[in-house]
Amino acid sequence: MNKVIADIMTTSVFQLDIENTMYEVHKLMKESQIRHVPISQNNEFIGVITQKTIIAKVMYLLDNYGSSSLERREKSVCVSDLIDKNVVFANPNMPLADAAEFFLANRHGCLPIVDKDNLLQGIVTSSDFVKLSLTLLEKGA
Repeated sequence: MNKVIADIMTTSVFQLDIENTMYEVHKLMKESQIRHVPISQNNEFIGVITQKTIIAKVMYLLDNYGSSSLERREKSVCVSDLIDKNVVFANPNMPLADAAEFFLANRHGCLPIVDKDNLLQGIVTSSDFVKLSLTLLEKGA
């Protein structure tokens, strides 16, 4: 099987802009039941905000300001303060075996897929590999 990451990536990806706030990211994650939100600036991919980052910041805000001001505080936190700009990303032609090795060797939950112009093409998560495994198991491979 010589499949590439484009064969399993999710192409309809929720994405926000660097101008958004933590409140908008948190709301998107809850409503869409996702754990990673790619962030763009001028339509170019620049990084990801993870559920882990949001939870840590929510705990900090709750501890320091209380639950009554959480929404107001989330609206004052800029995406740029939360974004992981050192995120690893791949191109659509990355072999699936390499992507699987990445997930095994690193503690990242997603791998954004960008083209040569740094435009987001999709995202692959560890859940996508579980789905692939299930498909292969059902086929008896």
